[in-house]
Amino acid sequence: MPPHTKIAAHTHRDDRSAVVVSGMWFFGYGDMADEKSAKQLAPGSFYTEPADAPHFAMTADEPAVVYITGQGPTDTHFSTSR
Repeated sequence: MPPHTKIAAHTHRDDRSAVVVSGMWFFGYGDMADEKSAKQLAPGSFYTEPADAPHFAMTADEPAVVYITGQGPTDTHFSTSR
């Protein structure tokens, strides 16, 4: 992901696992993307995206590479909460 990328809160129908390969990745759970509640994940960090659990992500001043896997079928539904 390029620097200063923000991914709005969303869900997927499948469980996913992820590992941060490089850069700093900010990730959080919830219906709204909240920078203050996002956890800073350094290279080597591992996290999960459980099915139907709202989550969001972002980068800061540097790009990040994150390897995300899951078993389909899959989809993405962005939160409509405000």
